[in-house]
Amino acid sequence: MPDRMPAPSCDVQHGNWRGAVLSRRRTHRNLYRGRRWRRFVDRARSGRGMRLQGKRALVTGAGGAIGGAIASRLAAEGAMIVATDFDQWRVDQLAKDVPGATGIAADLSTPDGIAAVADLASDIDILSVNAGISDGGAALDEISSDTWNRVLTLHLGSAFELSRAVVPGMLAKGGGVMLFMSSVAGLRGGRTGIAYTSAKWAMVGMAQNIAASLGPEGIRAYALCPGNIAGSIGSASIQFTPRALANRGRDRLKPPPGRPEDVGNLAAFLVSDEARHMNGVAIPIDGGALAF
Repeated sequence: MPDRMPAPSCDVQHGNWRGAVLSRRRTHRNLYRGRRWRRFVDRARSGRGMRLQGKRALVTGAGGAIGGAIASRLAAEGAMIVATDFDQWRVDQLAKDVPGATGIAADLSTPDGIAAVADLASDIDILSVNAGISDGGAALDEISSDTWNRVLTLHLGSAFELSRAVVPGMLAKGGGVMLFMSSVAGLRGGRTGIAYTSAKWAMVGMAQNIAASLGPEGIRAYALCPGNIAGSIGSASIQFTPRALANRGRDRLKPPPGRPEDVGNLAAFLVSDEARHMNGVAIPIDGGALAF
């Protein structure tokens, strides 16, 4: 595999730009087939510097599309990855595909699962909180108390407990970075379910509060707000309520889905020293969807 993405066809010079663009798209598709995480790590390592050499990163939800992309991208920059997911097979697979990664299977919607992961958080430089589930787009009059509690515990409860667990170590080192996976649903009320929307808005508030209170101590916190990302919670594979499906069908003006790697690339920048003058911000990665 080439170290870098092939340059566009010289046909561009002769006006055949469409063929060149289609050829480049085919190249992208081929790069992310099969064992995509290992290929992604190898390509990133060959084309960029090791900005995170010696850093330890705890990545939750690492078996999912976005969490896996973040773990791979941070590893490509030299970070040592501690990965968590509820599925042991996913954890094992990530450990095989991402060099140097270790992992633990834990259900972060339960106190025992959160405690098991918190025990690993004593020497962490980077926390990336991605674990989450959909509420199926259930509105206030459709959602059960059990679903509400499970969604809020997994998204928000685990973020709170794990960020609190890593803070002492970060303060002792003079700083650290926390990434909270919010959503465009955390920037607008939107048409997602009430539990998911509430959790994602809270993620933005958590990042901003941590930045304001602990920023002077060298800790940075960000809320990442993806739109429609292929393979993620908001993708078409999720089972939505009939009302939620009808509402989603009204969103006619929207860009095509992004790639998980789009989020991973942003995460790598934010946790690096290149973003040292940014803190407490919520950043959309939505292809411009919020502009419609």
